[in-house]
Amino acid sequence: MESYKLLIVARTQGLAKRLRTALDSEEYVIRWVPSTSRALDLDFVPSLTILEIPPSGGMRSAAWLKRRFDAPLLALAQAGQGLPEPVDAFLYRPYRSEQLVDLIEKTLLSYSPHLVRTQGMSLDTQTRKLQVGSSWYQLRPIACRILAELMARPGKVVPREELFRQAWETEDGDDTRALDVHIAGLRSELEQDPHNPKLIVTERGVGYRLQPPRA
Repeated sequence: MESYKLLIVARTQGLAKRLRTALDSEEYVIRWVPSTSRALDLDFVPSLTILEIPPSGGMRSAAWLKRRFDAPLLALAQAGQGLPEPVDAFLYRPYRSEQLVDLIEKTLLSYSPHLVRTQGMSLDTQTRKLQVGSSWYQLRPIACRILAELMARPGKVVPREELFRQAWETEDGDDTRALDVHIAGLRSELEQDPHNPKLIVTERGVGYRLQPPRA
């Protein structure tokens, strides 16, 4: 799984240190610089840029960062402080680390180029992170491909053989027993009652259908 790359532009390393503690080091690569000018010189391609807005307002900094990096910009500002126009997400201080982590995850998912979305569900097929309502899940590769196929056609039955071929990336759709095992695994992780599934529904003799959660 490819890691997310976070670029943190802040006067001190405090924010970077807190995020290194709060975030999984296998999922996130964190790079800190003390100024926008240093950021502009980096040979680094961030998935997300986090800017601590200075008292002066940071209008130019935000504009330069958005021009330099093809990535969403998350701003951290003092309560009541104005926000630069190019900001994609923001959080006012004081905030809890859990709030910032949650906003980072939501922003990364919202701006992912590998996003599959249906009502109440968002799946990043590159990082295999799934959001269902306010809950987050880390899926295995095969489970991610199965769910992505179902999410692409919400409410419609996907034949077993077709779902197997797409998920296993093969032309052979005869042996679908492995599909049933992975469907059972998804249900055990996502369903409130895996024995009475409401999200991934079996259409007997045909295949499976995703019934997205109600808003």
